Amino acid sequence: MRDLILLGALLSVFPLILRAPQVGILAWILVTLMNPQREVFGFLSTVQLNLIIALVTLFAWIFSKERKVATLNPLTMAILLFGVWVSVTTYLALDPNFSYPLWIRLLKTLVLAIAIITIITTKARIQAVVWMIVLSLGYFGVKGGGFVLLTAGRYHVYGPEDSMIRDNNSLGLALVMLLPLINYLRLTTRSRLVSLCGLAIMGFTIIAIIGTYSRGALVALGAAGLAYVAKSRSSLVPLVLGAMVLTALPSLVPSDWFERMATIKTANQDESFDERLQAWKTSMNIAEARPITGGGFSAIERTSIVQQFHSPGSLDIGRASHSIYFQVLSDHGFVGLVLYLFVIAAAWLNTSVALKLTADRPDLEWANRLTRMIQISMISYLVGGAALSMAYYDGFLIILSLTAALVSVAQLARNDSKTFIPRWKMAAPPMQEPQISLPGPTAQNPA
Repeated sequence: MRDLILLGALLSVFPLILRAPQVGILAWILVTLMNPQREVFGFLSTVQLNLIIALVTLFAWIFSKERKVATLNPLTMAILLFGVWVSVTTYLALDPNFSYPLWIRLLKTLVLAIAIITIITTKARIQAVVWMIVLSLGYFGVKGGGFVLLTAGRYHVYGPEDSMIRDNNSLGLALVMLLPLINYLRLTTRSRLVSLCGLAIMGFTIIAIIGTYSRGALVALGAAGLAYVAKSRSSLVPLVLGAMVLTALPSLVPSDWFERMATIKTANQDESFDERLQAWKTSMNIAEARPITGGGFSAIERTSIVQQFHSPGSLDIGRASHSIYFQVLSDHGFVGLVLYLFVIAAAWLNTSVALKLTADRPDLEWANRLTRMIQISMISYLVGGAALSMAYYDGFLIILSLTAALVSVAQLARNDSKTFIPRWKMAAPPMQEPQISLPGPTAQNPA
C-alpha cells in the first residue's frame, strides 16, 4: 500500500516537472536526501527513483526556456574539475569494479549540484530548495527524536537502509548540519505557527542527534553552537533550546550514553580511536604509494588492498577511512584532496561574497541570514567530518551549491538597482523663475 501511495505521488509530480524543471530539482533533492523508497519496503525499494527523476528533469530543462549554461562561478569550476579527476582515478583504481558504483553515485550528486546552480536563480527557488532540504532530513530528526523519547534513549538512532546516512554517526552529522537551515526558516517566516513548528523540529532534531550516540556528532554540535554565537545576528533561542535539552539529558538517555560521551576526553585510550589512527595510517600509505591517483573509491575498505599497503600501526583488514580528509586522500591521491578542498574553499568564498553583497541591502536580509546559516552548517561538517567517512555526502554538496545560487541572486538584485536610465527617460529638472531686471539704480550705475 505504501508503494502505491508513493508511486501515485511521484506520477502526479511528473507533469509539473515537465512544465517547470525547478520542480524536478525539488523532487530530485527529496528522493536523494530522504530516500522515501527505503521507507515503503515494497517493489519501489529497489527502483532508482533519483535517476528517473533526474532524466525527466533533464528532458524538461532541455525543452524549457531556462538558461542552458551554468553560472560562471568558482564553485562551478571546482565541481567540474573534481568530477573529471574522480573519473580518472576510478579508471586507474586498484579495484575498478568496486569503485565504479561509488563513482556513479557521486557523479549523480555532482550533476544535481550543477543543476541547482543552473536552475535555482531566484529567491523563491532558493527558499523552495531550503524547505525541501529541511523537510527531507527533518523527517528523520522528528522521527529519531520521537524514538528516543519513546524508548528512553536505550537504543541508537539510525538512518534509512542502503543510504549515505544509514550509520548512526553519519545521520548525527547530517542532522547537525540541518539545524541552522531549520533555524533560518524559523526566523524568516511570517507565520507564528510555522515558527513554533520550526522550534519544535529543532528540539526533536537535537534529541535525535543525542540518540545517535555519536561522539563525532556531539563534537560537531558543539562546533555549530560556537559558530552560531560568532556568525549569527539573530536571537539566542536555539542556544537556549539546546541548553534545555542538555539539562534534561538525565531523563532522556540512560547512563550508557554519558559513559560513551565521557570517552571523548580519553580518546587516545579508546579502541575505536585506535582503529581510526590505523585507518589514517593506511590512507597515508596508499597516498604515498600512489600520490597522484590514490587507490580509487573506498580502496581502504578492501582487505586485499589494505594488506598490500600494510605497515606497522596500520589496518590489517578493510575498514572505513573515518575522516573525510583521509578518505579523499586515499581514494584520489593528493591531487584529489587539493581539488576537494578547492570545492569547499570556493563555496566559502561564495559565502564571503554573498555577505558583502547583502550587507547594506534590507531587501536582501534573507540572503544574508541564509548565508550565515550555511557557514555554520559548513563549519559543523568540517569539524565533525574529521572523524567520519562522509566526504561525498549529497546533502553537503547540495548546501554548497546554494552558495553559488545566493551570489547569483544577490548580484542580480544589485545590478537591477543600478540599471542605467536613458537621459530622455529622466524627469525634466524643475523650471526656474526667470530673472527680470527692473529699471532703477544699481551698484555699478548709481543714481
